[in-house]
Amino acid sequence: MTDIEGVHVTEWGAGPRVLFIHGGTPGGGGAAFSHQESLKERWHLVLPDRPAHGLSPRQGDEDFERDALLLTPLLKPGTHLVGQSYGGIVALYLAAAHPELVASLVLIEPPAFCFAPDDPVVRDMAAENRALFTNPPNDPVVMMRSVFRMLGIGMEIPDPAPDFFVDIARAFAAEMVQVRVPDEATVDASVLAAAGFPVLVLTSGRVPGFEHIADAIATQVGGVHTVVPGTDHSVQDAGEPVNRLLETFWVSADGYK
Repeated sequence: MTDIEGVHVTEWGAGPRVLFIHGGTPGGGGAAFSHQESLKERWHLVLPDRPAHGLSPRQGDEDFERDALLLTPLLKPGTHLVGQSYGGIVALYLAAAHPELVASLVLIEPPAFCFAPDDPVVRDMAAENRALFTNPPNDPVVMMRSVFRMLGIGMEIPDPAPDFFVDIARAFAAEMVQVRVPDEATVDASVLAAAGFPVLVLTSGRVPGFEHIADAIATQVGGVHTVVPGTDHSVQDAGEPVNRLLETFWVSADGYK
């Protein structure tokens, strides 16, 4: 068990080390990657709750760069890194700062706009993302509908929305303005390309911006972009099909049998 002050860490199983970094899931790492728990039979899964998520208290505004520094002690030699959504930015920062410790990198729909700043589809998505984070609609339900549409989340919100959902939306809106916007991230693709570890980017195929970002990452670092049909922004929730992809990728990366 690795102890990091102010960060709750869940660990499952034994075997080669896999560090999962979640996105905006309120329940933290264990909730975001619950469908990967079965992998604990063959892998050591490490699932931190980023600050302000799960059992980890808030430590100021949410910040991908700060989180990468906080989670650095969890990155041991030969670690397979997996980052989803905002957690994908954190994983990119970790991998770029400590490439010698990384066995492989999996990114699940990361809002890594810096890889394709001149792509008009990505540029428009980044602008919409910034507007939602910095100046969200006054109506929290309208804000949630905008977020779901932007991320390609298929959940339908009834009209009028039930009271419990309005409460959830208000809480989410309050959190959003305390987040460092992803378009401020800068990652040197040449560092990742030179590192030599394999990179896999998983997407749902639902949002053109994420598809263009994934293609750009794969091109610039020598990685692979795979679309998992029938999923949405939380591609990992597909469970077994994604787990098979992950295991095949990890085994090919380090020869584990």
